[in-house]
Amino acid sequence: MIRKITNLFVSGLLVMSCSLPQQSKEEIIINLQERGADIASSMYGVFFEEINHAGDGGLYAELVQNRSFEEKEMPAGFRAEGNKLLPKQVKYHLTGEVRARSYRWNTDEVPAWTLQGKDSLAAQMKVTKENPKFPSAPNNLKVTITDASQPIWLQNEGYWGMNIVEREKYFLRTIIRTSTDYKGKVTAKLVSADGKILSSEILEVIPDGRWNDIKKTLTSAGNDAKARLVLEFDAPGIIWVDYVSLFPENTFNNRPNGLRRDVAEMLVGLKPAFFRWPGGCVVEGITLDNRFEWKKTLGDPAARPGEYSTWGYRCSYGFGYYEMLQFCEDIGAKAMYVCNVGLGCQFRMGDACPENEIAFYIDDCMDAIEYALGDETTEWGARRAADGHPAPFPLQYVEIGNENWGPEYDRRFDIFYKSIKEKYPQLILIYNEMPQREGPAVITKTDMIDPHWYVDPYFFFRNTTLFDTYERGKYQVYVGEYACNRSVGAGNMLAALSEAAFINGMERNGDLVTMASYAPLFENRHDRSWATNLIWIDTDQVVGRSSYYVQKMAAENRPTYNVKSNINMHAVDPDLFDKGYIGFGANSASVEFKDIKITQNGVPTKPDMDNFTLRKEKQHLLEEIYEGDYTLECKVRKTGGEQGFQIFLGMSADGKTGYRYNIGMWSSNDRAELLRLEDDKERGVLVEHSGMLIEKDKWYDVKIVVSPTKSELYMDGKSLLTYTVQTMPLQFIHSGYDETNGELVIKVVNAAASVYSTAIHVEGAQNIAKEGKVISLTATSGTEENSYDEPKKIYPQENSYNGFGKAFDYDFPPFSYTVLRIKAKIENGK
Repeated sequence: MIRKITNLFVSGLLVMSCSLPQQSKEEIIINLQERGADIASSMYGVFFEEINHAGDGGLYAELVQNRSFEEKEMPAGFRAEGNKLLPKQVKYHLTGEVRARSYRWNTDEVPAWTLQGKDSLAAQMKVTKENPKFPSAPNNLKVTITDASQPIWLQNEGYWGMNIVEREKYFLRTIIRTSTDYKGKVTAKLVSADGKILSSEILEVIPDGRWNDIKKTLTSAGNDAKARLVLEFDAPGIIWVDYVSLFPENTFNNRPNGLRRDVAEMLVGLKPAFFRWPGGCVVEGITLDNRFEWKKTLGDPAARPGEYSTWGYRCSYGFGYYEMLQFCEDIGAKAMYVCNVGLGCQFRMGDACPENEIAFYIDDCMDAIEYALGDETTEWGARRAADGHPAPFPLQYVEIGNENWGPEYDRRFDIFYKSIKEKYPQLILIYNEMPQREGPAVITKTDMIDPHWYVDPYFFFRNTTLFDTYERGKYQVYVGEYACNRSVGAGNMLAALSEAAFINGMERNGDLVTMASYAPLFENRHDRSWATNLIWIDTDQVVGRSSYYVQKMAAENRPTYNVKSNINMHAVDPDLFDKGYIGFGANSASVEFKDIKITQNGVPTKPDMDNFTLRKEKQHLLEEIYEGDYTLECKVRKTGGEQGFQIFLGMSADGKTGYRYNIGMWSSNDRAELLRLEDDKERGVLVEHSGMLIEKDKWYDVKIVVSPTKSELYMDGKSLLTYTVQTMPLQFIHSGYDETNGELVIKVVNAAASVYSTAIHVEGAQNIAKEGKVISLTATSGTEENSYDEPKKIYPQENSYNGFGKAFDYDFPPFSYTVLRIKAKIENGK
């Protein structure tokens, strides 16, 4: 059976074909004569941020952790209590509040370093600032040896081990001095996890109390992914160690102070048109006192101070501005620099510099641009040349602020925009488009906006047409951070397929959306600060998730422009608001509920229980089942803790299936959502809102109006969340033409559990080649994912296909993302 398709342009939402008879075929008509929007060559790029040890212990090839002994230096005004770092008390600039926040703190005396000798009295170590080699990185490690009858080993564990490969060379640099009475040797060794010596070299240290800057090459006699570096001392005395660095010779493009080759090559595989740096929330810092400072990333790596990262550890500044720009040049990508506008992270402390300091941040941004683009007659262009690169770097984009919003950001954006455009009109400047803001943006002009989406799969499935209604002509869109990272664990195939569907929608709106980058990019296996990331890294392994291969396939198969497809939308009955129990809950907070009233058919009733308090992750269901049309009203007050409160609708008796309103989510306490629960798991967010802050000790009037097809939440008489039940699309088609290769490109997402059978007709073609290519990414279920044990369980398979033509049938496998590439000559054209 074939159903005819009519009048939906390019990317259709084909809904739950698994519910249709297996023999039915969806007829897809593609017309090569009807050209749509171009798809920009800049569409696919990458966004780097120091999170999850993405740089240090990841992309950056340095093997030594805490190489300058600066790890426990904390930002100005911060203090530590046990394993928590408490930030400087500053006012959140939008509300004037001082937020209670804490961050992780390493309690080790000297992180990543240990001292081994005959016993604990044989030698001691402590971090000092005695006679620093570099005032910018003043810390050094003082080792006092009293008994060297057994050699003393100063050991560095690296980033959860060092991957040392047989016959490979490693470049060691250490800055060291000894007391004049030290008469022994200093030996550098690579040692396996089971104690085997893989390499050993004596360091020529002059014992005159002066700093020795020593470089050696170590060649390994064996393999070990968990090896460590040892400095061995064999006599009593005092040794000061300022800096210890170990790099593989085999870095990406053989760059000194370079990047880990296998990790960098994973990025090259994405064919990125641009590279965004340095973040992300590190741009602003927890407070302005620990923002990322690009000038401190220049020059000798041993002199770089680093900074405590917003994400709970110290960033070495090793992968700095120069290295980022050089990498962009190496891979043919344009650079994007993200500047600070004098605002701390608004998801953290949210401070703002005073008015008279805004000029400092403008000057700092202008200096960064000059470093990349200025000629050698300029101050910072001359500095770039002195650093080894006389020619300008490929900087093309500047994002003004990171995830900022509100009237103060808008005002500062205008100041930055005007200053930058006057001197560098060729640069593309980007505005943060954040859902947290209330009311429209009040800015004069921007070249691009940058909205972000971190969502569940059903949001992306439902919103592939999101950009269809965006206003045209004012700016272009850069989707700078997006990922399906909710209700998908560490990321599974369903997440990847939802992203593929969303990508189809972005390409289809190529006249508006010209850039996009998944986030976050990297996750070190041993430090997962963010639940779902694109690429996983261990000392000896790099794994691309299924989402990575979706990104790779999309970039490798980017058409030049869209062509028209006529696709029918068919649907099954949507989920309704089921009959069930009403409930109340609290997550990470203590919450009081009172004056509960439920009205049905104009008759109000009050449950037996009232005036009760729930504390942290508790759920209480009323005893009566409700269905049909009804209204729930109550008063709510948060008395302590973080976040806000929860209300449940249509719940099963075990409290595991139904709907949940979350009000006052996350540490920001200002987000609200309605989501669907199935068997105690989040199936998907149905609707969300940002900007409603739940204050402590304030009573709120809550009203929820429910019908089988709609639910609306009111707070203090104001409508906050409205959801009308809708169908769930699970199949999506996008078509375009690749002018370079003369090929029709068809991208199909099938997120259903059954085969998607199609009958495809190509109109407007002079001829169609019978043989072409099929690239397909498949899984046996939506919950499958790659792993370190099976890194290519979900991996693109490319095959020749000999059945193409002006009309052909094709069956798309369950849980698949498929690209068809078909040689096609357009009538009266190519």
